[in-house]
Amino acid sequence: MKKKVLIIFKAKWDWNKFIIKKISKFYDVDHIYLDRIKKNYLKTIDEINHLIEKDKIDIVIFDVDYQKFINHYFIKKIKNSVKIMLTLDDYERHNFNLITANSCNYVLTACPISAYKYKEVGKDASFMPIESDGKLYKDLKIKKDIDVFFFGKVNKDRKIFLDYLTNNGINLKVVGNNSENRVSDTELVNLICRSKIVINFSKTTWGKIMNIPEKNVFSYQYQFKGRIIQAGLCGTACISQYAPHHSLMYKNDELIQFSTKEQCLKIIDDLLKNPNKLENYKAKFSKKTLDTYEDEKTLPSLKNFIDNKLPKIENQKKHILNKLPYWYLRICAKQIILRDINIFKVFSSIFHLKEVIYLIKGSNIFVKLLVLVESLLNILWFSLIRILKKKGVGKNRYADEY
Repeated sequence: MKKKVLIIFKAKWDWNKFIIKKISKFYDVDHIYLDRIKKNYLKTIDEINHLIEKDKIDIVIFDVDYQKFINHYFIKKIKNSVKIMLTLDDYERHNFNLITANSCNYVLTACPISAYKYKEVGKDASFMPIESDGKLYKDLKIKKDIDVFFFGKVNKDRKIFLDYLTNNGINLKVVGNNSENRVSDTELVNLICRSKIVINFSKTTWGKIMNIPEKNVFSYQYQFKGRIIQAGLCGTACISQYAPHHSLMYKNDELIQFSTKEQCLKIIDDLLKNPNKLENYKAKFSKKTLDTYEDEKTLPSLKNFIDNKLPKIENQKKHILNKLPYWYLRICAKQIILRDINIFKVFSSIFHLKEVIYLIKGSNIFVKLLVLVESLLNILWFSLIRILKKKGVGKNRYADEY
């Protein structure tokens, strides 16, 4: 009999289906969306625990990206023996996620570097690429009539590169992933297969790094993007903007990188003018991607770890945090208070102060006073604010620059 898995997503986003399909290869999977549970902190936990007991769930996976409500204290209250934290955008929330991860047995991350960051503090973690289903992303063996293809959001920084290529005679096709210029998964696979070269960008363009407390100390960082794997599985060459992750995954001759728009143009021009060179590069790049990052290659080892190692971990002493920092306690306290708050539920929010007291009980008196006073102010302020503005469901990477 298959083990049962419950995935707690923050909201219904398009990429949820990739996660569900991966886990469903080996387990009986159910999922819920946290934003659809219109209850306060404790009643939300009760509803999830009731579902776990009723359906005899063996493993719970927590989608933590941009959802601070799913924090260390929330996860500790969920009844289950095996808890797995899932993060796709860890580069932006790693400091917060690192603490949250200590309430889980295991971490799944879509960033190869962040997997090492968790291991650095003794937390078991695995790199799990998202868009890596070889049954969807596959070589259709069709004519390649598109020279260069980019799919994704065209933000200001990327537009400079794309305009430069177009102005220098490159036959370029662009498809967005937002609601204004988006295609289906099937159409996307067809376009990738029709392309000779897929171009990938890895630089963020928010003008700040959220993982650093001061935020604007640095303007940008480089991320790993799934376009690389999507292209490789479809049998199409990919050239990418530099990111440090690439050296962990590919050799220099398996994935060509660029830093400037001039380098990008030079690489593309050279490959298009030398079909044999392009074909050889494509073959090497695609083979590495298929042999290493396609689901059939990565998921069995992950299942083996979950089935064999995690039950043993449960009986061992878990990695213990020395303490939870003040800034994390503030966030947790705020999330307890704000869950389903409005002017008609003020007394319910006041009742939840006992949960705030629980999470600060080991802190010094100064921290206790600060968190309690802020919690009272949050009850008053957000009870009024919710009259005018509903609570959001977290960041949507289809709608924001990234």
